[in-house]
Amino acid sequence: MESRYSADWQKVVEFHGHVCPGLASGYRLAKAALAALGYSDPGEGDLVTIAESDRCTIDAFQIVLGCTIGKGKLYLKTTGKQAFIVGCRKSGQAVRVVALPYKYSPESDALNKKVMSGGATEDEYRHYKSEQENRIQEIMTLPDVALLKVEVRAEVLPERELIYSSPCCEYCGEQVMEPWARIRAGKVACIQCAIDIRR
Repeated sequence: MESRYSADWQKVVEFHGHVCPGLASGYRLAKAALAALGYSDPGEGDLVTIAESDRCTIDAFQIVLGCTIGKGKLYLKTTGKQAFIVGCRKSGQAVRVVALPYKYSPESDALNKKVMSGGATEDEYRHYKSEQENRIQEIMTLPDVALLKVEVRAEVLPERELIYSSPCCEYCGEQVMEPWARIRAGKVACIQCAIDIRR
């Protein structure tokens, strides 16, 4: 898709595996959060994302902002809302970006349910894909004010992740990070072995 956002949009699409309205919305939300914090590049700040959704939108934040779980920069606090708190650990600034409500027509909702259940005809599926493409194009070209809102937040951001030692569980032999290790009968145990008395 060609748009003023196409430079990194393709990376987001490749990561997610397909194009959909949720991904496009996440992309716009992530870009808006970056701009609201005054950055043109996520490398400029030690950014953290607290996601209120674990659906398609979240993948854009991982690519656009570099906030991933493995780097200790992505936290899930699912509320079912298309909303994300993005903050900078260096400056302490944070914003919450939220997708504005969008209501599909009853016909579109019915078609979506039919496609998701696998009961759509080929013609219905083509119509569904056409509607999806139109919505994606709309999301990618609407001004921010028509698509999302940005709220400045006073947020306590999660601290940087600590690096822990990983002793071996003396029951199963697998390594376990120290905060999750337990003691059972005087031996180091992982959580599973600590509660499984059969081992």
